[in-house]
Amino acid sequence: MRLPAAILVLILATSAASAQSIVGRAAVIDGNTLDIRGERVRILDIDAPERGQFCFKKTENLDVGAWPCGQQASQALSDWIGQRTVTCETTKKEANELHKYWLARCAVAGQDVAEWLAANGWAVPDRDCKCDATRDAAHRARAAQLGIWTSAFTLPWVWRKLH
Repeated sequence: MRLPAAILVLILATSAASAQSIVGRAAVIDGNTLDIRGERVRILDIDAPERGQFCFKKTENLDVGAWPCGQQASQALSDWIGQRTVTCETTKKEANELHKYWLARCAVAGQDVAEWLAANGWAVPDRDCKCDATRDAAHRARAAQLGIWTSAFTLPWVWRKLH
């Protein structure tokens, strides 16, 4: 069945209208969420430890080796972004029990934020992403023992389910 051209144009225009660019200075909410000009943005393709999440140094006992990897991931992202402009290309708007947020691909000075987080060991690729560059960056960070890869940790989506 073929759709009349007018209907096809309307469908394309509606889907394009729901996506937008969000550009500006960002406040880091957590390791994969930003606030830009009052818009909450969840970075596509990655999942970072939650702010309250701890990782555990492999060479130390739990009491001594626990460190706030969720806070450190957020701080690393905040330090890297600094006062620079973040450009996010949204794909769709979603909501959880607390917030409405945009899903987006974001860049700082032309560098993909998800890839930077993965390459520096502050996030893992999202379970369902088809993101070879981000997966490759995460593999390199794991091999180099960067960020959360220095420790044992619970995958962020598992941690959220448990807490």
